[in-house]
Amino acid sequence: MASILYALATAGMAGGLSWLLMLPASKLGLKLGLADLPSSRRVRARPVPTTGGIVIFVAFAAAMVASGYLLSGASPELVQKVRILLLGGSAIVILGMIDDRVNLRPQTKLIAQTIIAAAVVAGGVGMTHIRFVVGPTHDLGWIGFPLTVFWFVAFINALNLIDGLDGLAGGIAGIAALGLFAVGAVNGNAPLFFMAAGLLGATGGFLIHNFGSGNVYLGDAGSMTLGFLLAGGAVVGARSDAASTALLVAAACMGVPIFDVVTSILRRWRSGRGIMTPDRSHVHHRLIRFGLSPRRAVIVLWGVTIFFGGQMLGLSAVHGVVYVLLSYVAAMVVGNVLLTQRRKNMRTTERDIREEMLYLMGARDRVGDEEPNEEPGLRAMIVEQIRREARYRRMVQAESGVPLRGTGAARREALVVRATRESVRSAEASDSTREFALDAEASDSTREFALDAEAESTRRN
Repeated sequence: MASILYALATAGMAGGLSWLLMLPASKLGLKLGLADLPSSRRVRARPVPTTGGIVIFVAFAAAMVASGYLLSGASPELVQKVRILLLGGSAIVILGMIDDRVNLRPQTKLIAQTIIAAAVVAGGVGMTHIRFVVGPTHDLGWIGFPLTVFWFVAFINALNLIDGLDGLAGGIAGIAALGLFAVGAVNGNAPLFFMAAGLLGATGGFLIHNFGSGNVYLGDAGSMTLGFLLAGGAVVGARSDAASTALLVAAACMGVPIFDVVTSILRRWRSGRGIMTPDRSHVHHRLIRFGLSPRRAVIVLWGVTIFFGGQMLGLSAVHGVVYVLLSYVAAMVVGNVLLTQRRKNMRTTERDIREEMLYLMGARDRVGDEEPNEEPGLRAMIVEQIRREARYRRMVQAESGVPLRGTGAARREALVVRATRESVRSAEASDSTREFALDAEASDSTREFALDAEAESTRRN
């Protein structure tokens, strides 16, 4: 029990350090050119620093060093594995920083990732035994080396590819770290739950600056490093006497990124493009086209991650029924969000529900009302979603005859002035109007008040 409390203190230290260092590191990143520049695949119209992942790793490493004396009673072999993972993580961070600065070719990154992963496995962080929920323990033998290398590379790239919206990759990594913490606590694996606690805290400090506001991004240095540390933490926790629960839970929590990688490869193969060619048809892009705001799309994917992770914990951990019940709560939240949006879609579009579901699952390459070669940028997708939301609200108001009003007279008055100045008219949005709409999208309440003001102005005119 004392060790778990120390681990929670480690998480708090990592989170506080990550939160404190994020803003200074962001300013330094802009000066050094470590920034995400505006493009059709980005929402922001200004450069955003990509130093979030660097700070996460620094905070995580500092927490591991500070808690090192607490691991003195653990197996020296396991402690050595943690040290090797920190060295490998440093190499991945450097690789990501180079990529953020000069934009490396995908093939070059893949080769470098494989070399780093192979070096880490050769250093002793490898799968030697595996046991599933039921059945005997299997000795992997020589196949353990390439299997572990593939495990690392898969996690690195899956989390890197899913990093397309504020809070998405960081949130999935945080949920996976929480799952690994639960596994480590149940099995008494001190290195695992100390690593998971440090990673959870450092990621939490980053999400405060990222989710909703987007003031700093993970960058390739961050998304790749988070994938690497999650993969390594699962391997450290995959002892033969623990039924490889850490591996199973980590794989389940990475279900969304892995699914996205598989569907992306199939999609690009069907269209005759290279499998490493970037596009705007990842699962989060599909949810935005479905009609969800970026924030709700992220919450949906978080919920799916919690569901998969909770189901696996329920099958393989003590007190599994608790994890299963929590996973069903997450599933109900996800289902409610999707059904609510579907009801709105039925009023504002003519898409077939079967066609939309196949599109969301990756079985279709387009929704049905797009041109075959049309691939709108993320900014245009969000503007279109705001237009659909405005049409839906006007339809509801027309049917009910009651204006949709917000709460808080002073705040509403200020927003009416701002809405009048910016003129958020969804049917004829100018460039400046789109910029305001995208800023307002970051806050659901602000967007609703602005749309109310527009409807009120239209009624008066």
